[in-house]
Amino acid sequence: MPHPLRTAKAMLGSGSLDYSGCMTALSPEGLGHGFGGARSIVGLGFCLKPMNPPCPAGRANHDCLYLENLRDSEALNIPAACQCCAIREIGRLTLRTGAALYIMTSARDILLDVFTPAINEGKFSSGLFALCRYSLRPFAVGLLASGIRGWLFTFEKGDCRDYETWLQADRGIKEEQTGIADPNRKTIMKLLGEAAKEPHDATHFEKTGNLLYPK
Repeated sequence: MPHPLRTAKAMLGSGSLDYSGCMTALSPEGLGHGFGGARSIVGLGFCLKPMNPPCPAGRANHDCLYLENLRDSEALNIPAACQCCAIREIGRLTLRTGAALYIMTSARDILLDVFTPAINEGKFSSGLFALCRYSLRPFAVGLLASGIRGWLFTFEKGDCRDYETWLQADRGIKEEQTGIADPNRKTIMKLLGEAAKEPHDATHFEKTGNLLYPK
């Protein structure tokens, strides 16, 4: 609401996007120097966290004990839950791109942690996000209004399909684990692989607020 013109333009712009496939692109050709670096962000829904065995950090939060302790986690004793976790897999490659990693929980947190800093400070200009199809349109409005371009990938299974289910998940109540389809996973890894910087100086993530930043 503090940016009515931006929001109106974003709502109109979001109406022209193609949401029919498993990936929605927000002007990736307008990314300038490309994805990666300090003004890029990778956002993953908390519902990707494993349930059996359960995530050691819990589910409805911004935490990932593996990525937050990456230097120690490179040992052979990786917890069973982390071995099959998409957040761990994508997070490891995100580190090499220099982008921030964000485990998304509620709409309010996304507003305060991503959209508002992008609008007010230009903190983020490019992003790659994995989320439920039900959230695509409003999420795209927020990205366009914030000046963030990039890609939105939808979950293949376990995602919210109606407002009641979405509202429960927004409160941290999600009894299903979501999953990313293998073709989408490969595309995500390809995009991150292309953005990976060689040599990459970052060796671990450091958590500031709710986001993980390469250090």
